[in-house]
Amino acid sequence: MSKWTAQSLPDAASLTVDPKHYYRQVLHGYYNFNCVVSEGVTRTAKFYVPEGSVYNQPTVFLMVPAQYETSEFLQDSGWKDLADQMGLYIVLMEAENGAWGEDEKEIAYITALNEDVNFRPLFCAFSSKFFAYGYGEAAAILGRQSRLFPKCWAGVALLGQTGMSAQELAGLQQKETRVPGVYYSQVQMPVWMSCPVQDEDFDRMVEYYRAANHSEDVPQEMDGHKVWQPKKGGTVDEHWCSVVGVDTLGWEACMTAGYSKMIYEVVFQGVARFPGNANGALRRYPSLEERGFRKYTAPVAGGYYDDGRDTYQRDWWVYQPDTIDTTKPFPVVFVFHGAGGSGDEIADRTGWGDLAKKYGFMIICPMASVPNRVRNVTNMVTNEMFRAMWNTGAPQPERPADLLFVDYLYNWVTSNYNVDKSRVYASGQSSGGMMSWACACYRPDLFAATAPVSAKTPDIENTPQPFVNGSIIPVMSNLGLLDGMFKGGFGTPDARMLIERWHDAFHLTENWDSYTYDDGGKNCSSQTGLFTSYVYHNHQGFPILRCVEASTKTHAVWPSECEMAWTEFMQYFTKDPDTKELYYKGEKVTLA
Repeated sequence: MSKWTAQSLPDAASLTVDPKHYYRQVLHGYYNFNCVVSEGVTRTAKFYVPEGSVYNQPTVFLMVPAQYETSEFLQDSGWKDLADQMGLYIVLMEAENGAWGEDEKEIAYITALNEDVNFRPLFCAFSSKFFAYGYGEAAAILGRQSRLFPKCWAGVALLGQTGMSAQELAGLQQKETRVPGVYYSQVQMPVWMSCPVQDEDFDRMVEYYRAANHSEDVPQEMDGHKVWQPKKGGTVDEHWCSVVGVDTLGWEACMTAGYSKMIYEVVFQGVARFPGNANGALRRYPSLEERGFRKYTAPVAGGYYDDGRDTYQRDWWVYQPDTIDTTKPFPVVFVFHGAGGSGDEIADRTGWGDLAKKYGFMIICPMASVPNRVRNVTNMVTNEMFRAMWNTGAPQPERPADLLFVDYLYNWVTSNYNVDKSRVYASGQSSGGMMSWACACYRPDLFAATAPVSAKTPDIENTPQPFVNGSIIPVMSNLGLLDGMFKGGFGTPDARMLIERWHDAFHLTENWDSYTYDDGGKNCSSQTGLFTSYVYHNHQGFPILRCVEASTKTHAVWPSECEMAWTEFMQYFTKDPDTKELYYKGEKVTLA
């Protein structure tokens, strides 16, 4: 194979929006990337982005054997062809000065590069689906890095001379993660291990992963490989879904597209490590298409010009599960993704896809707008184009107003499906949570209730402070107490502003100062498990606003809290599409 010259990444300020190909991936090809590991320490890496790729595809990190030139390894190993075939992004980690070094130095490099790619350096990687393959001596380094920083990866392949010492095992069994009561040795990790010499250290490593992954006692024999499937178990927030695979090949024999694809399909495919707590939460799902999700796209007016010439090709996904009785009108939930997310991942991140099937309603998952502006993050310069987020404010010359997109989708979905217009709801996380607040503030006539997560305000584009007008609109809002973006839970000035707005608009009995917050539930409405609720009722005793704090939760969304939002709050509200009157359990909601 011939050597390639890596391209330089483009200037972030030079990029332009193409409304006709609004969610296009700008980069394709082979690029150099300089990763600042620490002050005075910069390491190189390479990116390969296949032509025609789309947002938020799985990303595979490869630790290139020290003796290989990087572009030749990409081609010789079959990974270039595999990336082209499967639409994967490839990140190639490079040894320094022709050799992989000591653990401390290399682990710092791997972890820094993982973080940088998470921030989307001019391409839109999906951090929940970061996988890593280590070859030769690099496999041992990757193994130790991934056991110390499991949140980095949704799965690893350790292909070479590797194992685990008794000292490392004891340390992982005794060291508590940032999640209280959970030790490093208890964190799941999908893993494939191959080594021709399987000694005591190798066997110790296999047993370590089998214990962490709740593996079956007996492996399956698969073409000479041993594969342990996980036992049945887990929760809606964390599935037992981590496969353990073992082979006896040397790393050189593992360098084929077929072998790499086999590992990917057996161990990694469908797995994601979603943000949840400080260790992340592993869940495995079949593809959207297998489950019956359908993608739609259409030109939608942005709203800046009265004649509608600023149209953008917008995307959205729809899931109508087979549990719905389509002969009768059925509910629909708008599910808004967070900044950097997309419509094809948010159903699984939130669990709303499973809930739709379980409870018999439709979900619609739209793709947000993309602001073209330079973003400085960590030590790099990128562009917000690779971090789609919701514009709750006015349209701009190159940025549509997303509330107009919501109007379009409401009319589209109620015209094309047998939707019950009295049962239309909205939920979302982070930027999507802000969009859910915006739906409550600016489109209360369309929605019977909303459930924002990880958000306290719709005001992300410097619009005037929102106010409620028109219909009564109930809201259930959830925050995580370990969310660094919203410290203090609901005991902060911006939360007080929202709570008092709902209190004043709908004459609620309780006010912000009726409770105390982020104090372990000393003064609240109720506490169940990790959830502390603060409920604000109208004069009829109906829960018009419910604020929930989740202990141990980071800036994330749990399927369990979305299920709580549906079963304990949203489903009880309906809104007459003609009169805009709100009903709770069939009884009309009135102002005092």
